[in-house]
Amino acid sequence: MSATHEPAGTQLAEEVFRMAATAVDVPPAPVEGVVAAARARRRRRRSVVALAVAASLALVGVGTWLGTRPAPAPEQEPQPRVVEADNPADVAWWANNVLHLEHVAVELPGVEDLVPLGSGAVVGDERGGVVLIEGDGHLVTIGHKVAGAPLAASGKPGWVAWVDPRDHAPRLVVYDVADRRVQGVLDLPYSGQRRLDHGSYPIAIDGGRVYYASLGGDYVWTPSGAQPERIDDEGLLDVAAGTRVGAVRARHIGITQPFFSVSYVRDGTDAQLSPDGLQVLTRTTSARVSGPFGPVAIYDARSGERLWTGLRRGDVAVAATFGPGDAVTYVVAHRAHEPQAVEFERMALTGPYELRTCQIEAQSCTSVTTFPHTGSLPVLPS
Repeated sequence: MSATHEPAGTQLAEEVFRMAATAVDVPPAPVEGVVAAARARRRRRRSVVALAVAASLALVGVGTWLGTRPAPAPEQEPQPRVVEADNPADVAWWANNVLHLEHVAVELPGVEDLVPLGSGAVVGDERGGVVLIEGDGHLVTIGHKVAGAPLAASGKPGWVAWVDPRDHAPRLVVYDVADRRVQGVLDLPYSGQRRLDHGSYPIAIDGGRVYYASLGGDYVWTPSGAQPERIDDEGLLDVAAGTRVGAVRARHIGITQPFFSVSYVRDGTDAQLSPDGLQVLTRTTSARVSGPFGPVAIYDARSGERLWTGLRRGDVAVAATFGPGDAVTYVVAHRAHEPQAVEFERMALTGPYELRTCQIEAQSCTSVTTFPHTGSLPVLPS
């Protein structure tokens, strides 16, 4: 049986969000626009022609950093407002223009992607900036990508990767956060028969190897001058601790756990692996709703068994992520009835939201905090 506790950090969250509201004017986002944006982020790994890269060049502009250029000096960067506040959750998260790190809350509008590294994080913003936020809230822009294109990161060895589309020649950039330097740069093909959202993009970093999708297929690369290796099957979605997950056919994913020499095909439209590679989080479809707000499923990568999620009837997980341990954290919206798909999405976008953490093995959940919805969808680590 699961046990759900009352919110512990609601007062703190409300205080921090009031801080952001006093400095940043955030008009309510049109429901149709936010739904479309959420769907686009879910579809970004396949489908749109690579011309999106060229179209994005006007946004990226001449200020794109060269892969070998050092990060700018702190005085060159406008710094965000920072408040000392312990994070009520065990993971970094962003909502209502506030990024919550371990010990600070940072006023930061327009976040689309979030990858935690140590006590800080790297975010992708709506303008295509790749921004390092240190544990004390200090901000440094370390690169540029296409707005909406994904980041990939790994706490070990502490790298983050993105694709810079500068000058019609996309380049895979791997940045070492600990050493504050570019670890490696790889030129990628600009043309090809394959169609991808936002052109080429990183998929995952695992064991010092970078997995990425390009217009020529899926590859793995070690940033040491070695040539990339082609991965046989296209459609790779995530890699962690050797476990791989890929799209195998419509609304199905393939899970391969090499240490146990097992493979499974399960329902799912995308995938996120736990850091230890033992669980897979995905979205499934239902008669009521699919896409970015579809039902969450969690699978054991060793047995293929579908695991307990901690979500109840009436919950819609607006965002979800693993960690730490066997925990999974959600941003949850609630509904009181069984609406049609459009109404379901509207309910998910109106808030208020609940930040909830669930322990899979113990089958227990804690309601961490609740907060209002005033603009863009909340973001959890990808």
